[in-house]
Amino acid sequence: MPESLATDVWLERCADRIVDLEPGIADPEARRIASELQSFERTRAMEPEAAVDFVAEELAKPDRSRFERRLAPRR
Repeated sequence: MPESLATDVWLERCADRIVDLEPGIADPEARRIASELQSFERTRAMEPEAAVDFVAEELAKPDRSRFERRLAPRR
């Protein structure tokens, strides 16, 4: 997660971006999705809006790869 953002701020901005891209998603669902994006190391390291845009672009690809490259959690 970017050093300058608190977790709650990151999640709020992420959820807001999700709703911007998909207005049909209700706020509680957007917050749940934001929490999932925050749980992935790769997207957590991005600015929240960039993380949402990245995932949206990846999901649009017919032959997309895994978001998290590591199969097992770090120890």
